[in-house]
Amino acid sequence: MLIASRYLCLLFCLIYIDGYAQSSANPWKLLADVDIKDRFDEAAGYEVSYPVFGEKAKSLDGKTITVKGYMIPYEVYLGPKYFILSSLPIAACFFCGGAGPETVMEVFTKESVTLTEETITVRGRLELNPDDPDRMMYILKDAELVD
Repeated sequence: MLIASRYLCLLFCLIYIDGYAQSSANPWKLLADVDIKDRFDEAAGYEVSYPVFGEKAKSLDGKTITVKGYMIPYEVYLGPKYFILSSLPIAACFFCGGAGPETVMEVFTKESVTLTEETITVRGRLELNPDDPDRMMYILKDAELVD
């Protein structure tokens, strides 16, 4: 009985430590675990680039994550509860610089957010987008600003 109790205690400790390690990791580093592959898109009638997520990126799918980044003032993607978050400043981001699509995500917030040039931190539920080329590959839903 004592051995079983110690085993359960050890198991719970390992689960806690693993969860802590996952949450304290930089999500942008884990999201970089993606390849881009071209495949024929029937609707478009030509080859389209799609993400192929690695295990690290997949481990965040559906999870609540906290991520820090820069709001991108790209008019098409800007609304009071919707914006693009980049891991890099605007001069180096996916839209203006030479970064890849894994460095940006769509963010849907619960409340309105004012555009800022400062870094912000948001928390929300991450969804991977492997199939819709009209959306970004990472979408953060039900997000809120974190101090």
